[in-house]
Amino acid sequence: MENQNNKQIKANSWALGVLFVLSAVVLILFFGVGYGNTTFSNGKNLTDPEFTGLLLIWLYTLVGLGVAAVLGFGIVAAIRNFKTKTSGQQRTGFAGWVFLFTFVVLVVSYFLSSTTPVRKGDGVLVKTAWELQISDVCLYSIYALVVVSVICSVLSMLGIFKARK
Repeated sequence: MENQNNKQIKANSWALGVLFVLSAVVLILFFGVGYGNTTFSNGKNLTDPEFTGLLLIWLYTLVGLGVAAVLGFGIVAAIRNFKTKTSGQQRTGFAGWVFLFTFVVLVVSYFLSSTTPVRKGDGVLVKTAWELQISDVCLYSIYALVVVSVICSVLSMLGIFKARK
C-alpha cells in the first residue's frame, strides 16, 4: 500500500511539474517575445502581445483541468464515502455538500445572468444570449466560490475543522 502511495505522489509531482513548466514557457512567450499585433479601437492604434491567444488557450485549459479534477475526485470521494458507510458509522466527507452548494451557485448564477447586449473593447456589440449568460454565470460563480473558499480557509486556520477524537 505504501509503494502505491509513493507512486501516486510521484505522479502528482510530475504532473504539477509539467503544468508549471508549461505555464512558465507560456508566460515567458507572452511577456518576453514582444508586441506585434496592432489593432485599431476607439480611434487609437493599440498594440497587443504576440502570444495573447496562446495565453488565453492555456488559461482555458488550466480552468478545464481544474474543473475536471474537482468533479472527478469529488465523484470518486462521494462514491467511496457512500460505499463505506455501515450502520453504526457516520460518513465523514463533504463531497455531497460541495456538489450541492456548487449546483445551487450555478443555478442561482444562471437566473441572475443577463442577456443585455454589451459592447466589447473593440466596439463590437455582443448580442448572443448564450455568450452573455455563460460569461455572467462564470463570473458570479467565481465570485461566490472565492468568497466561500476564503471563509473556509480562515475557519480551517482557526482549527474549526479539526477532527474530534
